[in-house]
Amino acid sequence: MFFLIIALAMGLLVPLQTAANSRLRGVVGPAYVSTLVSFTVSTLALLLVSLIAGIPIMPTSQMLDAAPSWSWFVGIIAVITITIAIHLFKEIGQLQAIVIPMFSQLIFSLLIDHFGWFGAHVIPLGINRIVGALLLIVGVILVVILPRLGAQQKAATTPTTGGSRQAFWQLMAILSGCMSASITGAYAQLSAAVGNPVQATTVAFFVATVVLLIFCTCMGKTQLIGKAFSREYPWWMWMGGLCGATIVFGNAWLVAHVGVGVFTMSLLVGQLALSMLMERNGWLGAPRKSISWQQIVGILLMLAGVALIRL
Repeated sequence: MFFLIIALAMGLLVPLQTAANSRLRGVVGPAYVSTLVSFTVSTLALLLVSLIAGIPIMPTSQMLDAAPSWSWFVGIIAVITITIAIHLFKEIGQLQAIVIPMFSQLIFSLLIDHFGWFGAHVIPLGINRIVGALLLIVGVILVVILPRLGAQQKAATTPTTGGSRQAFWQLMAILSGCMSASITGAYAQLSAAVGNPVQATTVAFFVATVVLLIFCTCMGKTQLIGKAFSREYPWWMWMGGLCGATIVFGNAWLVAHVGVGVFTMSLLVGQLALSMLMERNGWLGAPRKSISWQQIVGILLMLAGVALIRL
């Protein structure tokens, strides 16, 4: 139960990260520049924790041999996933951009547990996990799909992308969700090989930050980074990097205890619950929206689904 509660708490950080990164992007412009700033903050925070705790930063040759070579670049995979997600909202609309990756991430995380991919502990897809997943799906429908469908009908808005282009981005949405679940498994595998989740997370973020810095330099956009350090902007836009580092650390630490499926679903429940509260109260600039009884029921169903999957 302790690890389940911590996983749910990690989910509360996701909407904070999203709001902060959105504000940061509004300051610096291109998404990859704001991502670089966020990853830099994450890396510096992890380096500071490593120094204070006396944790080695660089992996040993034994660690390099123990972990698959691609797992050291999992941070780059996360950057690619973020980039896809940014384009999805424009190409297929907000509803599909949220729901398609969410469902594909949910299903793929259960498959990772069932088949033991990425070195995960095998957790068979029994009746409890199937029913739990169905409860989560019903909860997502009540919390996310129905309110946004109503909003779309009132605004008469539909995605402008059509035909084969829309089908392509719908496939990319599915891929994005699968990649998100894969990243969860990959971080856990890297942590197991390194033997320390802080060190594993630090290395992954450092590699991704260096690659992003090189890319921004090639694009001639490094001068925009300085705008992010202006005192005229709110302090909380830096929380994105800190939240990201904490979530990935929790990923690397918790998956070994609860499995990829439970961690992914707990993260989702915490994310949606705090997102609803942020919209209700207008926190961090979120547009104010009331919480319906259907959404409350949906969150309760999702909690029941996570608890059932954990049994």
